[in-house]
Amino acid sequence: MNPTSDPSSRPFVPFVPESSDLPELTFRAVLLGTAMAIVLGTANAYLGMRAGLTVAATFPAAVVAMAALRLFGGSILEENMARTTASVGEALVAGAIFTIPAFVISGVWDELRYWESTAIMLVGGILGVLFIIVLRRTLVVEADLPFPESVAAAELVKAGQGGRQTGARFVFQAMGVAGAWELLKNSNGIKLVADSSRSGSRPSRCWAGR
Repeated sequence: MNPTSDPSSRPFVPFVPESSDLPELTFRAVLLGTAMAIVLGTANAYLGMRAGLTVAATFPAAVVAMAALRLFGGSILEENMARTTASVGEALVAGAIFTIPAFVISGVWDELRYWESTAIMLVGGILGVLFIIVLRRTLVVEADLPFPESVAAAELVKAGQGGRQTGARFVFQAMGVAGAWELLKNSNGIKLVADSSRSGSRPSRCWAGR
């Protein structure tokens, strides 16, 4: 067998060469990533408190970042920066809703404390960044791990380059359908559809519903 035919024996060629001079940490990338982190984090907080689970925001964030930054000629590094910012913000919120309510449920806090909760999330985010700096080589570079979500996100970002379709149209269509459905069943909207979870026996209310 020819050793050059083995993909693992070939030298690694980065998608973006080190010698490239593409913008990455720009104001528009951080602003877009922060906006998506707020929107997707809020949605995940509601979903997590309502259903007890969250969804990964990295894929819709990647699609929205590609669609938005393409209008301004953004680079793939800017798209990745916005996607990463949104994904980390959503993950931080997901971690908060599964830990901070324990203080209220256990009786340590009489009510949800805004500033204390903000400080806990800030410290947790900083510790997460510091730990990933130390563990990156061990978990990513040296370890033989597939990282399917990261690989899928990278392939999604690369697929949007060269003028190819990003699939953003389907994401925005799904957002429109979800928004219309929520408008039809929400008590603050038109309320044409009954919420099945509230029919029959009423479930016990959690602390967030007080």
